[in-house]
Amino acid sequence: MILDLTREVGNDTKVFPGSPPPKFITWTKMDVHDYDSEVIFMSTHTGTHMDAPSHFASDASSIDKISVRRFISNAILIKIKKGSNQLITAYEIEASNIRIMEGDTIVFSTLWENEIDKEYFFSHSPGLAEDAAKYLINKKVNAVCIDSPSIDRGSDSSFAVHKLLLSKEILIVENLCNLNKLNSQNFTLIMAPLKLSGASGSPIRAIAVEKNYSEK
Repeated sequence: MILDLTREVGNDTKVFPGSPPPKFITWTKMDVHDYDSEVIFMSTHTGTHMDAPSHFASDASSIDKISVRRFISNAILIKIKKGSNQLITAYEIEASNIRIMEGDTIVFSTLWENEIDKEYFFSHSPGLAEDAAKYLINKKVNAVCIDSPSIDRGSDSSFAVHKLLLSKEILIVENLCNLNKLNSQNFTLIMAPLKLSGASGSPIRAIAVEKNYSEK
């Protein structure tokens, strides 16, 4: 099975407080110019997106400098339901008895994606505890992904987990969806950002390819 884990981006897409809402502007029209096109104005951290190390780490890789090899990865789904401002701890990751190998991408399903229409979606979102981030750093993972809007919980304005992971060149993907539709704990994750020169992040198309998938 191939599954889209990406949120749609449009004029009504909710954004992190302080970020500009996306705006689609008609540039050409079929009845005037013989073709349609549009201009998009939005933050590089809109919707389902990837944080490059340069987002919080100085002298670190921008999104265009990351090796494309890292955008297709073995992924491990870890389901840990979390509520308002709750943290995923290292103990909970260890207790899941999931084998994590160097270079794996870890995907956390907290079920917070179901709160997308709530006013508190950003301000009260769950995230990783610092000890969980350090645990994954020691495992030398490729990326850490989550279905909440931030890898840090909503009440953490210091962005401690962002800083820990990105300083070690570990990629962050936020605002995934449809994780409840995955049948497998292990799958291939495609997470392709735009090659934006010098940018600290990019919206991505996140696609899960489950192991039992074969082209018909």
